[in-house]
Amino acid sequence: MEYPSLPGLLALAASASFLHAATPPEPRFRVLTLDTNVAIGYGLALADVDGDRRIDVILCDKSQIAWYRNPEWKKYVIAEKLTSLDHVCVAAADIDGDGKAEIAVGAGWNPGDTANSGALFFLQAPKDRTQPWKPIALPHDPTIHRIRWIQDRAGRMTLLSAPLHGRGNNPATGEGDGVRIQRYTPPPTSAGPWTSEVLDASHHKTHNIDPFQWDTDPADELVLASREGAFLVNPATDGTAVTTQIGSDENGGFGEVRAGRFAPGSRFIAGISPMHGNQLVLLTPPAAGSGLWTRRILDDGLIDGHALACADFARIGRDQIVVGWRAMNRPGARVGIKLLTPMDPAGKEWRTSWVDDNGMACEDLQVADLNGDGRPDIVAAGRGTRNLKVYLNETPAPAGL
Repeated sequence: MEYPSLPGLLALAASASFLHAATPPEPRFRVLTLDTNVAIGYGLALADVDGDRRIDVILCDKSQIAWYRNPEWKKYVIAEKLTSLDHVCVAAADIDGDGKAEIAVGAGWNPGDTANSGALFFLQAPKDRTQPWKPIALPHDPTIHRIRWIQDRAGRMTLLSAPLHGRGNNPATGEGDGVRIQRYTPPPTSAGPWTSEVLDASHHKTHNIDPFQWDTDPADELVLASREGAFLVNPATDGTAVTTQIGSDENGGFGEVRAGRFAPGSRFIAGISPMHGNQLVLLTPPAAGSGLWTRRILDDGLIDGHALACADFARIGRDQIVVGWRAMNRPGARVGIKLLTPMDPAGKEWRTSWVDDNGMACEDLQVADLNGDGRPDIVAAGRGTRNLKVYLNETPAPAGL
């Protein structure tokens, strides 16, 4: 094997340094509208539903659960009116390794009823996955609001549930029992019972929770948005979890939180503050290594901020932040999606670019590579705009690549 000479190594290092410091390319997206008759668009999930190795779009709407087949984007309704109240959340992942996604749904949405509302279903797929799926009811807490598939320490896929309020809480004040963040483990066979365990019950109003890989063990760690602030949740070996606060309850806590990277080993958390708030906040670890993270406002012009993701859309080696807002009950207010790019490896300077200016009242958005070109794409569902869109990432490669 022939190794580069010292001058060659220095040239490569200089080239890499140049690319790292070069101005990131402006984002470019091509928009596809999948649906113009969305009722609310409560939640989205992106996964391969039919096993063709393409990522499909799953929509949790007011009274329907549907998936849209990639790449022709034909819509298939697989469940309807699971409860008399609205569906509210969806999670999809291949949990058994057969290449096809399993889907779970939260429903019975009534945030004012902390005693009797809510429902949780696992949808059992038929042989033909374009046909209706069989709902299997699971135990649940009232005001179920967000669900995610996460990996445990044994490498198994489990279902995480996060209600909005604790059982019996006063919805206005938050007084009462804490919100039970629960993990459900599927049975080895479809006929067996699901088991559950409570990972955390220390918060009195939560809005979103997101899994990511923080350390070297197989289990997904979690970042949690609550009225009390932003928190890291690290599942322990005994079935519980260690919860660490990283963001304060300043300005009313957080409604959305997502993990991102400036570089390998250099993390940040993006958040929307407060719940349904106006601020896009950046949290970075403290220099001392412990305590609350440094808080910085990147944008304070959101109107009812409600959707967030982090990914390297520009292929510059560090994540950008995509944020959406819906301006619910604000007639005439502008809605949209923005993408914020760190212009340097430390995230000291940021550039703001539009993804959708006033064409998407964003209720939820998710990110995945939909066409296999190595670039993450965006999918968003609009509440007031009643639409479902794909934003195909056509951002040019950085100079020199």
